[in-house]
Amino acid sequence: MTQTDIQPLEILRSLGFNGTPVATPLQGGFDMAMWKVESEDQIYALRVFRPGAHKGCEHERVVMATARAAGLPVPEVHAAGVWQDRPALLITWLAGRTLADELLARPWHVWRLGIEFGRVQAAIHAVSAPDLLRQQPGAWIAWQCEGEQTLQDHLRHFPTDKTALLHLDYHPRNVLTDGEQITGIIDWTNAHAGDPRADAARTISILRLDPLVRKPLILWLGLRVFEMAWRVGYQREHGHLTDMPLFYSWAGTVIQHNLAHRYKHAPQELAPARRWTNKWRARARC
Repeated sequence: MTQTDIQPLEILRSLGFNGTPVATPLQGGFDMAMWKVESEDQIYALRVFRPGAHKGCEHERVVMATARAAGLPVPEVHAAGVWQDRPALLITWLAGRTLADELLARPWHVWRLGIEFGRVQAAIHAVSAPDLLRQQPGAWIAWQCEGEQTLQDHLRHFPTDKTALLHLDYHPRNVLTDGEQITGIIDWTNAHAGDPRADAARTISILRLDPLVRKPLILWLGLRVFEMAWRVGYQREHGHLTDMPLFYSWAGTVIQHNLAHRYKHAPQELAPARRWTNKWRARARC
């Protein structure tokens, strides 16, 4: 989303923010613009959604409130409102830098932070999803899987004994650290209620297949070492992941959909995702 037609100081005033803050633009996303807001005594993040995205904004507000109430390191929402039909959230600025940046700077922290990375994801899965998400407990199955009816049918009939909070974009660029522990989990746009194995599979697919995450990890510290540490941390808290082929098939399908637009002029970047997905589909007999 372009930031040139948005006035962050006007938005802050509409949210009841007093004083003379300094708003510095940050890299946002397709559906969102962001600023770092510095006032005399506090630092915030201002997130401005695309026009009309009221449901998406309320989705994130409710999910972050639920996760924070459960003790997870999630931003606190200080104010929410609408400016020229654009929903906006003013949230706490979390300390630390992304786990990806920390590992690039200090690759010798890979094992310890990888274990923390897994432990915190298990903590997410220990949280009961808010009612807003639990009203559609199977929505994650169809998410980014349009046209994959056979895969969806297999998942809907697959036994599960838990409906948990799923982040569904949990990777080193969405996790903050101070170098010792994880200080923040950001970007809850994709959160759903569902089987924790789907979220774990989604994380693995991103680590293995997304070039923006995968290539730096391979270059500096070895992807498999980080992944092994993640598994150790996760399993210590949640137990072993079982019956994963069908969930890996789903996650591979999702990431191919996610990457298709980004790499439409470089389709060779999608080849690893296709091979990975086909392998797991064969194993899942799907």
